[in-house]
Amino acid sequence: MDRDSIERGALRLALPVGAVVIALVFGGLLVSTLGVSPFDAAGTVIQAGFSCSSTHCSLAGTLALASPIIFCALGAVVSLRSGLFSIGQEGQYALGGLAGAVIGYSIPAPAVLSPILCLLAAALVGAAWGVIPAILKVYLGVNELIITIVLNAMAGLLVDFLVNYPLRAEASTVGYTQTIRDEAKLPVWDVSTKFGLAFVLAVIACGLVWFYLSRTTRGYEQRMSGEATLFARYTGMSATASVLRAGLIGGALAGIGGGVQVIGSNYRVIEGFSDGTGFTGLTAAILGGTTAIGAGIVGVFYAGITVGAVNGLQIALGVPREIGSTVLAMMIVLVAIQAPLLLRIQRAIDKRRANRRSGTSRGTVMVGSSQ
Repeated sequence: MDRDSIERGALRLALPVGAVVIALVFGGLLVSTLGVSPFDAAGTVIQAGFSCSSTHCSLAGTLALASPIIFCALGAVVSLRSGLFSIGQEGQYALGGLAGAVIGYSIPAPAVLSPILCLLAAALVGAAWGVIPAILKVYLGVNELIITIVLNAMAGLLVDFLVNYPLRAEASTVGYTQTIRDEAKLPVWDVSTKFGLAFVLAVIACGLVWFYLSRTTRGYEQRMSGEATLFARYTGMSATASVLRAGLIGGALAGIGGGVQVIGSNYRVIEGFSDGTGFTGLTAAILGGTTAIGAGIVGVFYAGITVGAVNGLQIALGVPREIGSTVLAMMIVLVAIQAPLLLRIQRAIDKRRANRRSGTSRGTVMVGSSQ
């Protein structure tokens, strides 16, 4: 590996790590204003979010919470690597979860088949919703960022309408669907935390997305369409097909995220189901370097901070859990400036390297002339 590749890799690793460190320091300063030691708070968050004991395993709760986040993050990875800047994972997650719930309580099926049908329905609905901005982008030139923002709002309102009226189970202060059948529920190994097969599926999905993007021809086309558009065009790759596939695959993954949340934990959809999981997945994807493995690791990290903020900061130390959300929001801000900052730094490095090479060449010419 040459020096340039090492520098680029180190820079790509340093920026997200720096974003995490800065956000954690910022959170520590907020905690200290309440008279609590930042080190005690950090230890409590780690203990509450990533530890296990003989009586309770907090890590299991973290992994259970991470499952839908990872699926949404993988959907974002596929979209972003393909040149489709879609932030529509939230809407795809919400509609996918609703589709899984409807199939789960309305269609009787054997225990092995029923969860598969639920996740298949979630994937199909998520894919259908995810391909809309891709179609508008490639055929009409519409900005996908604006479209996905609008589609997220539409999906949230649509889900709330459906669970309050045509799909409402019974009269109550909050609308919710019927509970899914027992046959449709994913196996759970820890009842208190809902940790079970959902996380295993998320890990498998990380491996499959990595393999697809890194080891298949279609995946190579996806990456080249997003990272080297001119190269892809002149080598005969179809950018249109790549963007459409990105919308379908990314939407399906985020939809499955909603599905595993419903059939693996909630067992029905409640008003307000669209709770920001999709946006958290998008942030995990970017902070993970838009790689499948990185997104999975960051998804677990995000879930651990969330669980630690609730069970650790709020319950154990009396610190508002909103500080944990603030730390995550700070990470989102830092992630947002990561791409342009990386571009500026890279340009500065390239310019300095070019100047150094130019100076060396002039020196060589002058020596040759003097001889």
